[in-house]
Amino acid sequence: MDDPRSFLEKLYNNFQNEIFNEEDSGEVIDRYYAPGFTLVSDGISIDRERLIKHIRPVKKSVLSGTYEVLEAVAQGNRLAARFVIRAVTKQGGETENEVHMFCEMTDDGRFTHIDQITRSIKG
Repeated sequence: MDDPRSFLEKLYNNFQNEIFNEEDSGEVIDRYYAPGFTLVSDGISIDRERLIKHIRPVKKSVLSGTYEVLEAVAQGNRLAARFVIRAVTKQGGETENEVHMFCEMTDDGRFTHIDQITRSIKG
């Protein structure tokens, strides 16, 4: 991976675009997350079903959003990154969340494990 910052930014933005444009969130998740993946966000363990449940209300309330990866480093299939998620709600509000993430990926570029912490910047 020559440029982990660009790789992650493209990956996250593509994931988000597909999630908002396709009916079946599970199919999209399966393209980006390996079977049996683990995601721990702010100490909360999230599996595939919980991620699908999380995405449902987001799809109903968010109009658009973007991921901006501020910095990222990679060593083999392990990445560490700091990024900002910006969203505009259907009610016209704006949110920004900063995320510090450490992850492992499969050779085909899907997440297998993510540990992250988040903080709200705006909204």
